[in-house]
Amino acid sequence: MEIKKLPVRYLDQFLRILLCTTAALLLAMYGSGARYLDSLSNNPFYIKLLAAFFIAAFFLEFVHQVTFQLDRKYDWKEKPLLRLLLQFSLGVLLPGVIDLFFLTIYQWYFEINTVQGNPSTHSSFPLMALPVFLFNIYYLIYYHILRKQESKPSKQTQRKTLLVQQGNRTIPIPLQDIRYIYHRNRINYLVTASQSSYFLNETLDELERKLPQDDFFRINRKMIIQYQACQDFRSNGHGKLLLHLSPSFPDDITVSQNKAGKFKEWIRR
Repeated sequence: MEIKKLPVRYLDQFLRILLCTTAALLLAMYGSGARYLDSLSNNPFYIKLLAAFFIAAFFLEFVHQVTFQLDRKYDWKEKPLLRLLLQFSLGVLLPGVIDLFFLTIYQWYFEINTVQGNPSTHSSFPLMALPVFLFNIYYLIYYHILRKQESKPSKQTQRKTLLVQQGNRTIPIPLQDIRYIYHRNRINYLVTASQSSYFLNETLDELERKLPQDDFFRINRKMIIQYQACQDFRSNGHGKLLLHLSPSFPDDITVSQNKAGKFKEWIRR
């Protein structure tokens, strides 16, 4: 069975905040005709700055979410032409149109377009439209860099064991002996077929990328199971699944509606 690649994880929160702040400062100063230091002593400037920050944050987050969701369903390498069309439509064209609407309201409210003798005030659309376009290019490059990095450790996914902690000892556990891995109280635990429990130093995100995807499945944010751990499952309403694991787990194990379909495909072997 062919397992689709996981969507790439763009760890760029700090960069997005920095870009939002920079874009907000530029937009707030744009067309004001005032010196920077004079603007800082002007109270209305900070209202403009706050409004500009929300506009910039909206569009950067919009592009980020569009890109992440398209990565999940229309991977660049699997459906390049369809992905290009969707990325341009939803990640460039749509936010560009909304961008024009927001900036028009912004200019009207702060009377920027009424400033005399400054023709640059009529061309503020490219000030935000160009960054939206460049942000899409940034994610395209970032995507290929991350996929290239994934291809290197992917050769190591044929590992036979995981290293776990027991006191001051490090113990190799064969993958076929693992039944599930879960997170609780900021600690990651590994449970074997013999019901032995161990501590893990690696995070669930790291393990999700490294473990063989045909044998292991991340059913929710706090648990990865090995296929032999699933004894049975049933519908839990609203498209969710309730799993019965072996060894037994004290809490209800639920697969969300979003992952239920993929889980059924994965467990069918």
